[in-house]
Amino acid sequence: MARRNTNTPMMRQYLALKAQAGEALVLFRLGDFYELFLEDAEVAAPLLDLVLTTRDKDAPSPVPMCGIPWHAAEGYIRRLLDAGHAVALAEQVEDPRQARGLVRREIVEITTPGLIATSERLAGAGANYLAAVVSAEGGAVGLAYADISTGEYAATESDDPSVIAAELDRLAPRELVARDAEKRLPAGLPVRRLPDADFDPARVLERAGRLPHGLGAGERGPAARAAAAIWSTVAALQPLALEQLHGLRRYATDDRLILDAATRRHLELFANLRDGGREGTLIGAIDRTRTPMGRRRLAHWIGQPLTDPAAIAERQDMVASWLEPDSRRRALAEALRGVGDVERGAVRCCLPTSGPRELTALRAALYGLERVSQSAPLADPCTDLLQELERVLVDDPPAPPRGEPYIAYVREAADAEVDRIRRESEEGNRFLETLEVRERERTGIPSLRVRYNRLFGYSIEVTRSHLAKVPDHYERKQTTPRGERFTTAELRDWEGRVLRARQLAAAAEGRVLDALRERVRAESARLRVAAAELAELDVAQSLAGIARERDYVRPEIDRSLVIEVGAGRHAVVELFTPEGFVPNDVLLDPERQQLLILTGPNMAGKSTLLRQVALIVVLAQAGSFVPARRARIGVTDRIFTRVGASDSLTTGESTFMVEMRETATILREATSRSLVLLDEIGRGTSTFDGLSIAWAVAEHLHDAPGLRPRALFATHYHELADLARTKSRVRNFHFACAERDHELLFLRRMEPGAASRSYGIEVARRAGLPPEVVRRASEVLGNLEGGEFDERGRPRLARELDGQAPEQLALFNPPSDSLREALRGVDTDAMTPLEALVELDRLRKLAREDG
Repeated sequence: MARRNTNTPMMRQYLALKAQAGEALVLFRLGDFYELFLEDAEVAAPLLDLVLTTRDKDAPSPVPMCGIPWHAAEGYIRRLLDAGHAVALAEQVEDPRQARGLVRREIVEITTPGLIATSERLAGAGANYLAAVVSAEGGAVGLAYADISTGEYAATESDDPSVIAAELDRLAPRELVARDAEKRLPAGLPVRRLPDADFDPARVLERAGRLPHGLGAGERGPAARAAAAIWSTVAALQPLALEQLHGLRRYATDDRLILDAATRRHLELFANLRDGGREGTLIGAIDRTRTPMGRRRLAHWIGQPLTDPAAIAERQDMVASWLEPDSRRRALAEALRGVGDVERGAVRCCLPTSGPRELTALRAALYGLERVSQSAPLADPCTDLLQELERVLVDDPPAPPRGEPYIAYVREAADAEVDRIRRESEEGNRFLETLEVRERERTGIPSLRVRYNRLFGYSIEVTRSHLAKVPDHYERKQTTPRGERFTTAELRDWEGRVLRARQLAAAAEGRVLDALRERVRAESARLRVAAAELAELDVAQSLAGIARERDYVRPEIDRSLVIEVGAGRHAVVELFTPEGFVPNDVLLDPERQQLLILTGPNMAGKSTLLRQVALIVVLAQAGSFVPARRARIGVTDRIFTRVGASDSLTTGESTFMVEMRETATILREATSRSLVLLDEIGRGTSTFDGLSIAWAVAEHLHDAPGLRPRALFATHYHELADLARTKSRVRNFHFACAERDHELLFLRRMEPGAASRSYGIEVARRAGLPPEVVRRASEVLGNLEGGEFDERGRPRLARELDGQAPEQLALFNPPSDSLREALRGVDTDAMTPLEALVELDRLRKLAREDG
């Protein structure tokens, strides 16, 4: 393959900048376009639906390229970030009209999926995290994360890797930083590999010049090393964003209710199982926040519930304070609606790329803050900062149009120097207006115009039909499609005055805006406090409104191990149950009623009850009221769920393998303070295998020393009901059904005792199985339940084909000697039900071998 021609001055400049940008895709500014070259173009073109082209089509191996308009670049950049790519902007840093030779360009910004601060590139109001993980010797794992759009920066560590995995799932970072040697990392995330030096606080201090408050140079723990990696990455790629990171916040994972990835998925906290959307989720059911800060805070509360009863009570008090009167709460909600994103707005105003529009957006947010303070007195509504923004900025600063040398953003009388320069500029503008009128009259050219062009300055434009009337002292400047452009000595003189005045005015306004940005930067701590207070208010009014409308109750939270819910309801399902949701009572007590075995038909409500109890615990420990008549929640450290069937196509694991892996995790990691929810364990294999596994799992939850978690076990294996005969803390419950006119009615009511039937055939009929299939299934079921055999000792399960039926050992034929001896050795009085099943299986196999 011929070598691509990259030895031109422009391509040498591009390649030098590409070397600085590393893996980032370089957007290289050429006039009104950003261009991508070589491999960057080949990567970006299909992602952006662009056509690859070249500047040197006749070369043996032309350089591929594609481009995007600079004024529409933000949408394209966001698409590249969403695809997991970093983007580097190589801007022209000198005026092309003043440049001698090649225009100088520099990389002014590198943005990665985890380092985004501008609203145009952020995907909604949710957090946008860059996370770092470090595995230490001995098994401890450190985690740190930051969101430069809000300044959030935190770190933790744990000796249990599964806890850190659950935290990563909660955070859902857009990008992950890891050591070169790190092996086990979550799939599907862009990963930035860094050398060990970037995880050493002392080395990072040497390179970055400083460390955040809360991180010491001598620290060696995994949390500190992860935090150092975050700081190092931000310092290398977006050093100006370091100013926006708050001091490092350390937190412990054991003061939060841990929800692993499987549990979050099964409970549909943030994404539904159908299409990954928000509809039908817990957050979708209870989110009535009015601000982006409130939405992020509510997600934090639900995603990381507390385990300290006192801290939970503080949140409950806040919610309770907005329950009544309704008019007061509604007034707050309405005031919050106009606030905007104070948290992100403050950060954006402090960036050097910010302009008057960002400052104006912050001013609008502070207006909202002032309105909120009328409904809920705030500790500090930042009124003085609002007044300063109001004093300086015009009401509605326009976006800078292309080619305009100057736009007025500063109010009249806000700055004396700006006012003086404006007066001089206005004198020039008035002359240019009179010049146009005068020259039309003097030349007799009615279409004559005095126009400004950003490349050629001011000109007198004359259309082609009037060129014969142009005076001799007009100097030709440029030919246009419609005519000619001219200048005069007088116009050049005034043009110089006007442009100089405009440049001076732009510089003066820039100085004023810089001072305003500096004021915002100096007040950033106050703005963060105000934003946090607004977020809490927003969450409180949202949860209070839900509690009032849906009759939620304040749960009692304590450090006992009891979970007691009276007339509990499913927070999401009840919204989609027009006929009315049937509430149920649940009591879980490790001393008396630790493990509930739930039986009953499909669609009767077993799975709903499991999820409902879990969601009530999540809401309670998040600080919300809960859908019940009464509730007492002994704080839970972890919730484990094994609900629903799913396979893992990417790893080649079957539904049953996924089920067993999740069950193994539960048995390995649950504690006496955990809540375990199991649904249909063992159904992915043969009946005997599945029943044996389900029995053994239930026994382990009951018998394992020091374990004894609170557990709900839904099953179709009615044999599990026999556990209650030998296990003192096992209780049987079933979901009641009734038959009326040959129709099955699901009553959705949980009652003591085991179910006598599963009603599977009735459910199959409702699902639309052909009538002949339903009739035959009923016949087979009757034979199974009645143990019917034909006159030759053959089963009636299948109709005979050509007079033949499958052979099976007849119960009334004399057994062989070996089988007889085996039967004599069976002591049924000493067997548990599970041991009896295993022995029966062994005897069955022996009978087949004897033939």
